[in-house]
Amino acid sequence: MNTRFLTVSALVAVATSIGFAVEQTNPIKDAMDFAHKAPKGEKKLSDKILDGTAPEADVKKTLELYKAMLDTKPPKGEQAAYKEKVQKLIVATEEVVEKKPEATAHYKEAVNCKACHSEHKSSPPGK
Repeated sequence: MNTRFLTVSALVAVATSIGFAVEQTNPIKDAMDFAHKAPKGEKKLSDKILDGTAPEADVKKTLELYKAMLDTKPPKGEQAAYKEKVQKLIVATEEVVEKKPEATAHYKEAVNCKACHSEHKSSPPGK
């Protein structure tokens, strides 16, 4: 009887921790951290995509991260406007992956940080 109780308790604990870990993912943060931030003195991946030096695997991962953002609720602003911006980013990144001639120009236009952040990013307290 005690063994069964311990087994059930352990399974519940594992399932709860896995569920909690899944809930803690933030597709927007994941994409921003991967593609739009870099250690001091290093080039951001988004800049490498623009200048054609990004590894193909990183561009593909960036595309998947952008796709994960699509159905995420933005911290502020209209969902439809947010979704339109993310969709534009996805299409442009797909063009980069496919090596289309105008891909870099489309990606540069789609990666307009200020346009998205001013409408959809929450300001930290005190700002």
